[in-house]
Amino acid sequence: MTIGKIENWSDIRELVLMSIGTDKGRWWAYPEFGSELWQLRQTGKVDGNTAGTVRQMILDSLQWLIDDGLAKDIECEAERADKNRINYRVKVTRPNGSDILVEDIWNGIY
Repeated sequence: MTIGKIENWSDIRELVLMSIGTDKGRWWAYPEFGSELWQLRQTGKVDGNTAGTVRQMILDSLQWLIDDGLAKDIECEAERADKNRINYRVKVTRPNGSDILVEDIWNGIY
């Protein structure tokens, strides 16, 4: 997936956060961009399976970074932190072998 000049961005951290934080199907420039975490939030609950689902949705939303050659590998860990929150860590390995770690939270219910 090539989104305009996005492939030239050097700030992988910003690309990761933008990909995860954009609701898939709701960005005018490319409807396949973003994550489906918004759909998960609509269920209104965080349970024992939610961290695994969040992890997979994050990985799915970031696959384009590998496909476009901006990342060599992406790993994600997610864990339930409390009743409504999942903490996640994304490790992106760039083609040159350097790694960047992005940590954030996902709130299941506002």
